[in-house]
Amino acid sequence: MRIAKKTVVVYGVLFSAMLIWGFSFLAIKDVIGVVPIYTLLFIRFAMASIVLGSIGVARRGLRLSIRNLLTLAGLSLLSPIGYFLFETFGIAHTQPSHVSVLIAVIPTVVFLIALARRQERASWKKWIGIGLAYAGVLLIVGSSQQEAGATLFGDLLVFGAVLCAATRTVFLKEVLKRITPLQVTFYQFSFSLLLFGPLAATESRNWLALITPMLLLEMLFLGILCSAVAFLAMHYALKHLSATQVAVSANFVPVVTLIAEILFMGGQITLIKNPAPRAQGMQLQKP
Repeated sequence: MRIAKKTVVVYGVLFSAMLIWGFSFLAIKDVIGVVPIYTLLFIRFAMASIVLGSIGVARRGLRLSIRNLLTLAGLSLLSPIGYFLFETFGIAHTQPSHVSVLIAVIPTVVFLIALARRQERASWKKWIGIGLAYAGVLLIVGSSQQEAGATLFGDLLVFGAVLCAATRTVFLKEVLKRITPLQVTFYQFSFSLLLFGPLAATESRNWLALITPMLLLEMLFLGILCSAVAFLAMHYALKHLSATQVAVSANFVPVVTLIAEILFMGGQITLIKNPAPRAQGMQLQKP
């Protein structure tokens, strides 16, 4: 009974993170119309660092060895630095629904990397799932020439984010055996500020005169919920589940994004943008 309850909690936390991220693409698309990209990333990760750092200090849980700090610094190059650069610039050049569907291919990349490292076993069901997922990617990328607001360049940038996230997820699973989710989440954002701070300093401050209460709320949403809370939740789940199990939950993100795009941006459901095929073939296993 206790194991079953813990399983429900872990999956509940994980899917809460995916629900939050499902709305994040729309918020990013809106904010980067006013706020420069490096500035947005710096503000977003600074918020997350402050929130997580406050929790860490209160719990006295941030102290790490030099070895572990260097490990987290290296992983930070993949995410948040690499992932968010590819994702944010990708969103600037394509539709939010394209981004969320392409991001949902992360489970297949995680599985392939884990398979190469002998952390996963192959089955015909998983290979069928991978085939369906990449067939969907080809449809999405191929439709970029016909859909307004979508470009092949933007879609390829997003796929760069996919590679960064998948690689980091596989390697982070091992790291979480000796480092807590709070430590991982805090330091990944803190290290990223060393890059995004100087980059943000080169950008214009004209956006300050254009800020609105809605944009401010969206920035708080991206910094506190999408960065601090959702990543902490995902790292907590990764500590208790396999890398592939956690990655598969990304299939929930495009569904949320597509529904939100229809409700708030007037988007339409088409066969090309239907994210359903990504949910097939690779199923979660009970821990």
